[in-house]
Parts: sequence; C-alpha cells; structure tokens
Amino acid sequence: MIAIVSSSHFPDDERIYYKQIFSLLDLGKQIIYFTKSEINKNVSEKSLTHINYNEKMSINDFIEKVALEINNQKIINQVQIHETELLPLLKILKQKKQIYTVYDIHEDMESMYRTFSKRNFFIRELAIIKRNFDEKKNLKFVDQIILANEPINKTRYSKFKVKKVVIENFVEIESLKLDINKNKNPYIIYHGHLGPERGIEDLVIAINNVVKKYVKVKLTLLGTFRTKDFQKRIYKLIRELSLEHHIKIINQVPHKEVWKILRKSSIGIIPFRKNPLTNNCTPTKLFEMMASSHQIVSTNLPPVKYFVKDSIHWAESDNPHSLSKAIISSIESLDDNSKIEENIKLIKKKYNWSVIKSKYTSLFK
Repeated sequence: MIAIVSSSHFPDDERIYYKQIFSLLDLGKQIIYFTKSEINKNVSEKSLTHINYNEKMSINDFIEKVALEINNQKIINQVQIHETELLPLLKILKQKKQIYTVYDIHEDMESMYRTFSKRNFFIRELAIIKRNFDEKKNLKFVDQIILANEPINKTRYSKFKVKKVVIENFVEIESLKLDINKNKNPYIIYHGHLGPERGIEDLVIAINNVVKKYVKVKLTLLGTFRTKDFQKRIYKLIRELSLEHHIKIINQVPHKEVWKILRKSSIGIIPFRKNPLTNNCTPTKLFEMMASSHQIVSTNLPPVKYFVKDSIHWAESDNPHSLSKAIISSIESLDDNSKIEENIKLIKKKYNWSVIKSKYTSLFK
C-alpha cells in the first residue's frame, strides 16, 4: 500500500489527485491519502482511502497523527510527500520501519522566498539558508526526489546524491480540445494566482490599450488574490480605467470546472513579470491553454521559452505596452490556426501526462 501525504493542497489537486493518484489506481495500487485542508471533501473510493485533517491543525500535530496511522498500517511500504515541511515525517517513518520515500517538489522554494518575502535582504537570505539546511539534513531520509520543473534540476538539487527525476505537470490527453474553429471572439483568459508578481496590473493596463482598438474584448481573471490589498488595488484600477464591462473576475473553482471556462475563451495569457519565481518555475497554465486551442500570449521568460518557440505571441515582461501589442497580434490571428495547430501537435506528441506517466508509476513498482 502507498501513503500519499499533503499538508497544503486541496484534496482534488490536479497534480496529486487527478494525475498521480489516478495513475496509481489504474495500476491496481491501494492508496491511503492524507490531507490537511479547509476543503473537507472526501475523495475516497475503491482502493483509495482519504483522511482529511483540519487546516488549522499545526504541522507537528499533523505529522504525528499521520505517522501513527502509517505505522499502524503494517502493509504501507511506500510514502510520498508533497511539501518540504513534511520531511520530518519521513525521518519518523524511516526510524520505525523499512519504507520507500518519495519527495515531490512542486516549486522552487528559494525562488518563492525571494519573490514573496517582505523581510530585508539579510534576514530573508538567512531564512533561506536555514530552510535549506533543514531540508538538506532530512534528505538522507528520502529515496527519490520528483521535480516538476526542469530548471530546478539544474540548480541546488543537482548536487545532492538522492535519485532525481523531472516529471512536469503536463495535461491529460483527454483534455485536448480539437474544435479550434468555433470561437473567434476576442475573449481572453488568465488563470492562476492573482498577485503583482504575475503581471496582473500590467495586464489590466494592456487591456485598456486594446479596447481602444477592439471594443468587444473581454478578459476573465480566474483565480484567488494573493492578498486583500492587491485585490483592492486591482478593483480600483479597473474602475479608474472604466473597464468594468471588459474585465470579469472569478474566484478559483474546482479543477473540473476550470476546463469549461477555459474552452469558452479564444486567447490565453501569461503576463508574468520577471522575478525569481517566474524565471525558474514552469507555468502549468501554458499547457492548459495549448490544450484548450487558444491563441497564447506570454511574456518572454525562460521557463515558457523552454517549451515553445514560434507558436505563441511574445511580449516583453514588465511592459504593458508590449503586452497590449502581443494581445492585438493574437486577436488579429484568430482566423489563422497555424499556431494553435502547432501547439496541439506539441501536446499530442510531447506535453501530455500519458507520455510521462510511466516515469511516475515506475517509481512505485
């Protein structure tokens, strides 16, 4: 039996639940799934037992309860964790029983610290050093590291002796939309976290420029605001620019609902600003937009350029004027499917979960 543990993701997280757990269930594996989430949604089914703990539970209490459950289950011999803060769980388990441990690193935590921390430079860097030290001392209890981004593999984890494999967060082939000729309206979507580092302000300003030429443009912002202050800032900017009829904001919805909203749009946009996070982490939304048959607009950051070349409309990062020009280019290309067709080929051949699924499931044989 395999135990899968997450302390900060929703139970129906796309990567953990829909891709990894479903792939293991398809192989006939028995799974016990532990989460600590505000969403008390039980996803148990045949061969899958789900136990959710209250989000407000301390991480130490969560680790203690999960360790007790796993140690009581004699047939659990493989454990996968999804957060750095859960590494002490692997230490506890290794001391009690023979167990195979997998550490799935979703994002580069150093980059996240350097992007989001409001501490001064020296305090922030000391915090990163401590975090890395704590992680390193616990890596001896890890048998296998999974990285979701190729750039991470070329940085700090490359020096560790633990086995590593890159398993990107590609879309499932079933998500591919093939009716690319139906939606020719200039409906634009951004899907993901709503924060300053994602270039949301640049996007609103760019849309203000675009509507002067294309009055039918509609933008949907689908996601959760990172802070209340930033939410107020964006709503104020929309009002000041009189864009209330052009921009709709939708709070994050369950994963299955996301695809329905994506398919109503004709243009997908990744307006990220240049910062440590966006310079190092691959935006999963790129593959979702490719699979949704969108014209795609993106700022020219390394993780995006690693996967696509000429099949999207490029803009300079941190530049609303350049972003508006790229959006206009995408609108003027709505009758030209060549970029969309190239992206569909890439999804079919390279960037879908079926192609890389065996890299994941083979770890548990």
